[in-house]
Amino acid sequence: MGEDMTESEQRVALITGCGKENGIGAATAQRLARDGFIVVVSDVAAAGVDNDQSVERAGGGWQGLDTLVARIEANGGTATSLTGDVSSEDGAAHLVAGAIDAYGRLDVLVNNAGAPHGQDRGQIEDVPLSAWEAVMAINVRGVFLMTRAAVPHMKKRGYGRVVSMASVAGLEALPERAAYCASKAAVIGMTRSLAYDLAPHGVTANCVCPGSIRTDRAISSTLRAGWTDVDEGLAERAKFIPVGRHGRPEEIAATIAHLASEDAAYITGQAIAVDGGGLPASAF
Repeated sequence: MGEDMTESEQRVALITGCGKENGIGAATAQRLARDGFIVVVSDVAAAGVDNDQSVERAGGGWQGLDTLVARIEANGGTATSLTGDVSSEDGAAHLVAGAIDAYGRLDVLVNNAGAPHGQDRGQIEDVPLSAWEAVMAINVRGVFLMTRAAVPHMKKRGYGRVVSMASVAGLEALPERAAYCASKAAVIGMTRSLAYDLAPHGVTANCVCPGSIRTDRAISSTLRAGWTDVDEGLAERAKFIPVGRHGRPEEIAATIAHLASEDAAYITGQAIAVDGGGLPASAF
């Protein structure tokens, strides 16, 4: 998009799950803003929701969505923030309506919000129903509700991009991840079906499947695996990744940015792995 575009001509992107400083949502919002999008950043709470056992906290005065908006604006971008629960009909409708009310259009939806890791991890007989339902509510129902709310606006304009966050766990099973793997496989299946339905309207639907990315979630799972030194644990687990390290949120954001661009018009129905060359369960 050209730098001389007026605000009414700029593409508008709504990104969910942006409350964490070191998260994929915040990285995606900043990348899209640099690429010329107006961004609407959102989360269920201003600073997101913590994962169990997470120790890496935001620094430098991070206050969640407000700080993210301020950083985008300081770099010359345009942004606003909204809070809402993607797993509820009212919450999803509120987020989409807020973007439309603010900027009169919605061109890109990034379904990034994800359920915190917790009691869903373990042998199936030890997973409470409440943990299963919490994962499915955010990871699957949230994608459904947000997409259902956003798509009519995209169809009306004859243009749109829906990018949803899946996982390598949706492509290949991992141990003690029944709820998580099921939820991410569901996102992939939903995306592939949506691609057929939306293609005649100029709207694409794709999902990104990250491997192990250094976010709060990777740190949480490292602690849960028994490591007390996070850096040591991550380094050890990274030995199984072909490129020899964990990914960065900005690297996932780069893939999302391409799928959100006009250049990606011929890419739809895809589940794109960004995993450093192939991720075994021992590194996830």
